[in-house]
Amino acid sequence: MSMQAYIITLLDDRDSRDASNRVVKSIDDTGSDLEPIIFRATTPESLEEDMWMKLDWTFPTNSSQDRMDMATGLYLQHYQTADLQNRIACMVSHMRLWQKSIDLDEPIMILEHDALFTRKFRFSDLTDGFKGGIVGLNDPRGATRKASLFHSKVSSRMGLQPVPDLEDNHPHGLAGNSAYIITPKGAKKVLKMVKDIGMWPNDAIMNRQFFPWMQVVYPYYTTIQRGLVSTTTS
Repeated sequence: MSMQAYIITLLDDRDSRDASNRVVKSIDDTGSDLEPIIFRATTPESLEEDMWMKLDWTFPTNSSQDRMDMATGLYLQHYQTADLQNRIACMVSHMRLWQKSIDLDEPIMILEHDALFTRKFRFSDLTDGFKGGIVGLNDPRGATRKASLFHSKVSSRMGLQPVPDLEDNHPHGLAGNSAYIITPKGAKKVLKMVKDIGMWPNDAIMNRQFFPWMQVVYPYYTTIQRGLVSTTTS
């Protein structure tokens, strides 16, 4: 049975639709055992409709708010963001899919529209050593901070492994969150964290410090499409 792969897509944006079509093509080209599903991204205009619980944004929004967070022991540094509503909308898109995994009671794959498969995916290949929570699939190079260190640590061994320690106290987890698997168990834990501490960027709150059981895999299954304009930073 194929795993459902939800591709977060801005339906009214041609570039986003075209990028998502390339994701689908890469799934087909690699013969991956996935059922691609175009998933409507939350936008600033649909935030009120899509939010099913009231939450505050508690992550820094500018340099004056950057700080050592005493409650978590993490150093929080703002992300470049032209419009905070776009950043919040991105987070809500992922939250809706975390809830989808819970509602379906099965693991799902979450893909942003800039993902691109580079080899065949079969979930059965990951069952040995899978801890049953969250697995990152993406090549970190060009996709996350300290990408070279991330890659050098992960590429030193094959298969499933813990998210690498990037040797600082910034929150860090998967490589950009553009391609990962989440299970209902993992989704419940991440959503509980959101309820407890408020909304952060999805790739910041899904960090190895909060969730040491998160995993990544090598060789990677995906990379990112080059040349796409970020919908959250610009």
